[in-house]
Amino acid sequence: MREKTNRNDHPQIDVYFRAIGWAHPERIKASAKPYCGAFVGWVLKQCGIPTPQGANLAAVASYNAMKKLRVPPGAAILPGDVVTARPWSHVEIVINYPLDPRIRIFYATSGNSTAGNSQQGVYYNIPRPKAYVRNVIRFIPES
Repeated sequence: MREKTNRNDHPQIDVYFRAIGWAHPERIKASAKPYCGAFVGWVLKQCGIPTPQGANLAAVASYNAMKKLRVPPGAAILPGDVVTARPWSHVEIVINYPLDPRIRIFYATSGNSTAGNSQQGVYYNIPRPKAYVRNVIRFIPES
């Protein structure tokens, strides 16, 4: 999905918000509708992964508040884990997080991102610096 105007105005964005329980996202001004969290919540719902009851999955602060689901510092970060960003309010899904500390980047899927392009949208396999990670949330339990 790519936005035409970079103003959070693609119709698919409302689909993300409806999936996480917003009744009428189309009534919200596009500029007041950052959707990275809603995209992550939509992915979790599409995959049948349970999320905390009552959590506002559109808000990055809600992901940061999920302390019971946080991966402890130093533990392996796995594909499917959700990371929040340190430098700004943003949330993404981990695709690949190399365990080797000499490798300083990981790869993620994100909504409401440019991924280094000029157009906002949903992007896959975005390289990110590991220092970018504020919190890691694990919705999919290890088996």
